[in-house]
Amino acid sequence: MRVALTGATGFTGRFVSSALEQAGVTPVALQVDLRDRDAVVAAVDALEFDRVIHLAGHAFVEARDWQAFYTVNQLGTLNLLDAVAQKRPGARCILASSAQVYGPKAEGLIAESAPTNPVNHYAISKRAMELGADLWRDQLDIVVTRPFNYTGIGQDTQYLIPKIVDHFRRKADVIELGNTWVRRDFGDVRSVAEAYCGLALADDVPPVVNIATGAVSSIGDLLEQLHAISGHRLEVQVNPAFVRKGDVEVLGGDATLLRAALPTWQPRAISDTLTWMYEAGDNGSPVIA
Repeated sequence: MRVALTGATGFTGRFVSSALEQAGVTPVALQVDLRDRDAVVAAVDALEFDRVIHLAGHAFVEARDWQAFYTVNQLGTLNLLDAVAQKRPGARCILASSAQVYGPKAEGLIAESAPTNPVNHYAISKRAMELGADLWRDQLDIVVTRPFNYTGIGQDTQYLIPKIVDHFRRKADVIELGNTWVRRDFGDVRSVAEAYCGLALADDVPPVVNIATGAVSSIGDLLEQLHAISGHRLEVQVNPAFVRKGDVEVLGGDATLLRAALPTWQPRAISDTLTWMYEAGDNGSPVIA
């Protein structure tokens, strides 16, 4: 079994490659400018593969280059699907969408049947990708994944949890945060990678599936856990620029469909993730473990 993998060298891709190898599968990096249709066709045609996991995309939601969200996440994905349909009709393609497609008003543990309401360019581009991909469902076995928040070694400190861990590791006195009382679903990139691998290989998987833990923690909970891990306590200052108005109290993913498709899959506890990240040392080495 050979699985073509876009975004193979990215934060998530390195862990997915490792998970595939541990499952006895050969990951094959598919590196190409997704915006260039002819280049995508040539790259896909040059590879031998059985299935595809598509992770590459424009991800950081605060990015100002909003056009890239659509040219990469939406049009780039459709270029890829068209090329794969020509090369390997019927192949399973796992597409990384985002839980952000559910929108900011969603609350509780959200199931895949919940209505979508994307409100930023990143989320809209991902929902547009999902809708566009539907046009290839008669040619490919498409599985759209909607991962909730996840983290791990190697994730940039522009993201919340690496930022907090970095402050504890440096023994900083103060950290600026937004709403610390909100509770969110925080996954581990290793568990997410195992889910991607499992969905690529399982016999029967749903067409749309959350990748989530099904549990929630507050930012305050994370701070207390890191205090216990490090022995250090931070002063938290609320920065109004980081406060999201109308933030819902509880937002997580219903993992029922994922667990049904992958009965042996288990997410790691957030306490294990924080310990792993804290003990990684300065800057966090992207070691796969």
